[in-house]
Amino acid sequence: MTPAVNTVLDYAIVGGGVSGLYSAWRLLNDSPAGSTPSVAVFEGSGRLGGRLLSVEPPGIPQARVELGGMRIICPAQDWASSLVQHLKLATEPLLDVQPQNVAYIRGKRLRIFELDDPTKLPYALPADLANADALQNLTAVAALRALRDVIKQVLGRDLTTWQQLATTLNDEDWDTLAQEGMINGVPLRDLPMRYLMMKAIGNEALALAQDSCGYDSILHTWNAADGFPWNIGDYGPLVRYLHVVDGFEAVPLTIAQQFETAGGVIHMNHWLRSFDTAAPGEPFTLIFDGPDGSTTVQARNLILAMPRRSLEMLEARGPVLDPSNTHVRELMSAVLPIPLFKLAICYERAWWEEMPPVDPGIGLMRTITNGKSVTDLPLRQCIYWKVNPQNGHAVILIYDDGTDLDYWAGLRDSTSTPHLDDLAIAGHETELPNWSSCKAPDTMVQEVHRQLLEMHGVKDPTAVPAPYTAAYRDWGEDPFGGGANFWQVGVDSQRVAKEIVQPVKPYRVYICGEAYSHAQGWVEGALQTAEDMLQNHLGLPVPAWKQAPTALNCTPTTEQGPRR
Repeated sequence: MTPAVNTVLDYAIVGGGVSGLYSAWRLLNDSPAGSTPSVAVFEGSGRLGGRLLSVEPPGIPQARVELGGMRIICPAQDWASSLVQHLKLATEPLLDVQPQNVAYIRGKRLRIFELDDPTKLPYALPADLANADALQNLTAVAALRALRDVIKQVLGRDLTTWQQLATTLNDEDWDTLAQEGMINGVPLRDLPMRYLMMKAIGNEALALAQDSCGYDSILHTWNAADGFPWNIGDYGPLVRYLHVVDGFEAVPLTIAQQFETAGGVIHMNHWLRSFDTAAPGEPFTLIFDGPDGSTTVQARNLILAMPRRSLEMLEARGPVLDPSNTHVRELMSAVLPIPLFKLAICYERAWWEEMPPVDPGIGLMRTITNGKSVTDLPLRQCIYWKVNPQNGHAVILIYDDGTDLDYWAGLRDSTSTPHLDDLAIAGHETELPNWSSCKAPDTMVQEVHRQLLEMHGVKDPTAVPAPYTAAYRDWGEDPFGGGANFWQVGVDSQRVAKEIVQPVKPYRVYICGEAYSHAQGWVEGALQTAEDMLQNHLGLPVPAWKQAPTALNCTPTTEQGPRR
């Protein structure tokens, strides 16, 4: 269905990811009594969900492998948690590092629990960090050392342990530090977090933190004002994660279904080219490129549920995006898109479970079955996702970000087609559509396989079955530009996050999504910015279903949680 040129929508929402679909759903269902606005969503691609993409690997039908966002922080991310409860979507714990898993760093193969033993680490650590408590919490220790004087001066608190910093500072405290905190006369937001960490704990400890966390970007991309609370809050020792059993993509797809049932309209394969208006208060004219050519749509309110790169791809014209509007350009460029890709690789059997079990000091031998392992190889981290109990087929998820993607660039762009087509092993004559549409280049798959064997210490590669299929998604491609967006050094993120929601008043153009939130990289950020827009700009009330998500099961199944 294509809107007629003379039809004026109340709300045109561009972007069929979480923030766009959620905003449409809320506007249609929660507008003031007596009003039924006309709401339409325009998605440029042929699928909904944005950076949530759940695929089913052949031979492992009960698995929902996340090639995009995969988890919720429980219970801290209360918007995402409450929404999942309201939609009646089942959840399960998603384990992070487990003590028996592998840490292969600087050519030395350890188990995760051995990272707490300074005598086994191939790093020249200072004596004051050579203890298990510090080694498990290097980012929080660095934050305490770097910010203790600032916290005392600005907040009037004399914190003496990293636990106090991690558990007593709330969002308002961190906002105050971001606005008023200075080191040697330089605002915290103008100082790279990595610089303060190196000064606080030294290069070797920082290298250990970087190598053992499995991520390339999260410790050196940020400014200090935003980076420390994000890392401690999202990856700290007390954090627990949940996964949606039917796949995280079920969240936007369920919302879309309910939106259409209530009378909303979704237009697929409609790429927004430009938008303009004659004057404030006049409807916007939107030009879309679609399957049948160009379509013109008019709307009184325009919501751009889009990350930075998608905004940059729009034609630079009109009262909002005209190049002369340097304020809007400054707001848009306040975040840095983070390269990220995920690759799911399937095996005939879970060969990693055949590694010798270990006793991580608790009197119980353990084998590798779940959670993740880490390495400083370009692979960086792998998550043991699911094993099919009927046939033993198993899938590992590879997660890679930041500058490590440079290693994979040539393999990613390879034109070689996969020869991993032994689908008879998986019990399928053909692959499932959402899996086959994400097939990984064979050269990349073979290199991932080789690094997995090295990481796990497999001496005889012939003893391990070759992977029979693999799928991947590179989120650095247009129109996303990255898998997440982080605040740049020198940016006043509180100001930008507030102003970009309606960047040019009184024009009724709004921007929402993960990119300009304070929960970047998470669905929570997409929902937070949508709610800021809906409540503070469009007059909607807090939804009745919003609650503290106490009903969710956040109890870990082992004693080992995330570490930094």
